[in-house]
Amino acid sequence: MLRIDSTPFLFRNSTPKYLPESYEIHHHYGIAILNVKDHENVIISEINEDFLLLSGWEEDNLIGINLHENPIWNDDGQLWNAICKCLAEQKTQVLNWNITNGNTSRSIGCSIVPTTCGNDDRPETLSLILSNNSAELAFIDQMQKFNYYDRLTGLPNQNFLNEKIEKEFSDNFPNGEIAILLLNIIKFQRINESFGYELGDEIIQKISYRLEAILPANATLVRFDGDKYAILISDNDAGSIKKESEALASLLHYEMNKPVPVDGQEIHLSLTIGIAVATTALKDGNKLIQQAHIALQRLNSASRTKTLLYQPELQTRANSRLKLENELREMLKNRKLSLNYQPIISLHNGQLIGFEALCRWNHPTRGMISPVEFIPLSEETGLIIPLGNWALREACNSLKIWVDKFPNLSNLTMNVNVSGLQLLQESFVSTTQETLLNSGLAGHQLKLEITESTLIENAEVARDILLDLKALDISLAIDDFGTGYSSLSYLNQFPIDTLKIDKSFINRMNATKDSYKIIHIISTLAQTLGMNLVAEGIEHKDQLLALKKLGYNMGQGFLFSRPLSFDDAEQYIRKELTSLV
Repeated sequence: MLRIDSTPFLFRNSTPKYLPESYEIHHHYGIAILNVKDHENVIISEINEDFLLLSGWEEDNLIGINLHENPIWNDDGQLWNAICKCLAEQKTQVLNWNITNGNTSRSIGCSIVPTTCGNDDRPETLSLILSNNSAELAFIDQMQKFNYYDRLTGLPNQNFLNEKIEKEFSDNFPNGEIAILLLNIIKFQRINESFGYELGDEIIQKISYRLEAILPANATLVRFDGDKYAILISDNDAGSIKKESEALASLLHYEMNKPVPVDGQEIHLSLTIGIAVATTALKDGNKLIQQAHIALQRLNSASRTKTLLYQPELQTRANSRLKLENELREMLKNRKLSLNYQPIISLHNGQLIGFEALCRWNHPTRGMISPVEFIPLSEETGLIIPLGNWALREACNSLKIWVDKFPNLSNLTMNVNVSGLQLLQESFVSTTQETLLNSGLAGHQLKLEITESTLIENAEVARDILLDLKALDISLAIDDFGTGYSSLSYLNQFPIDTLKIDKSFINRMNATKDSYKIIHIISTLAQTLGMNLVAEGIEHKDQLLALKKLGYNMGQGFLFSRPLSFDDAEQYIRKELTSLV
């Protein structure tokens, strides 16, 4: 908060967006606070005596006045025009305010400052600051600079970038070129969650210094909010900017691969980079940034490619993904998604021991949409949390129906996949417990499948959550084991019951010696640690026989059954009961 003398109401309720914390506002400033509902509702909410004195207003009944409807001061609309410009540009406006009162005129320094903003970064509060002192006016003018620089790093901010781009368009086109690189620090939020925001800020400062130090003279580093940066490159010679951008991206990746020393630790980070190059047909800075953002969004932490240059077809994909996202939201809202259930079989006796619940989306016009498409989309958008919670409830309710209907199979279990984002929610354990209670299932009837990456990347937090789940008697499995991390030392850190071997190893087990060796090693490891083994993707009898010899005790795949609808899964159970008679 700002330190304020004799004007305790200023910035009382929120931290100002554009002013540095060290600045003081003294009593000899005239100050008025305006609440902004929209461009036609700008209302005086607070005002001090110095403002009345300096503006020549002798009455104090200005609280609640809407300046759009009642201009008050005779200034030919100068103040209102400046307010409108401040709202439109979201930047401080500094002017010599010329006021006429009767036969007298006065000119006074006035600064209009957007001091608080809403979620959409639109100003919700403006401060009018008046002064007739030249030194103070210089101080007010200095405040405007904080529209253009990031407080944490001192780097230029997005306001600066927007104006810089427009200037480059003016100076370099049509012969020159400009490009934007958008940088995202992969999973930086984990740093804040694990070490705290103070250390996170220190890392951001060090990264900023490191990145700025390697930039060429024709590049400008800008910090966006959070874990994102932008770099603007300009070149007077057409034809070279694309190569320059890609070369710089490679240098940035190289630099970011170096650990960041903080508080006696070495923090390892990496980047994804989206690049957009302006063309003679594109002279819109906002669209250029948008194109770089689209390229950045196509990348993710699991991609081998960490840099992507914007191409027009990416816009088409982005539009399609946005449409698909909206449709997915609607399907979730209206509960139009469904679950299929793939049987899990005992490899010792061939009997049914449980199901894995798999989400399915039957689109009204596109037909079945692959989970490979909509699950990553749901993770990127956060929809995986309501989707995952719905799947958990639906799967538990289904199993409860079956075990009540077929008491001879009361030991059936239900496997449900849990995304990292869902697992790490503070409420996940309580949500899972509530789901079990509402469905009537016991904890041992539920098995949760988690990926290796979730455990490794969030080790301490994940371990505590898994221990809480184990306290509910829930079984825990690592899904697609063997595809994520070469080190197996982490297995002892977590209360894991089961390893599910990725089907890619099963598919190749009889084709390559390496795949067979991996499957053999995993079997030995699991037996040593007392874990169960599930082989995924079993399609042929020779695979089944080999897995049984290696000690695998459970399996699933098309050899036994494809994923089934609820009704078909129930029929499968009936056949299972018939075979047991």
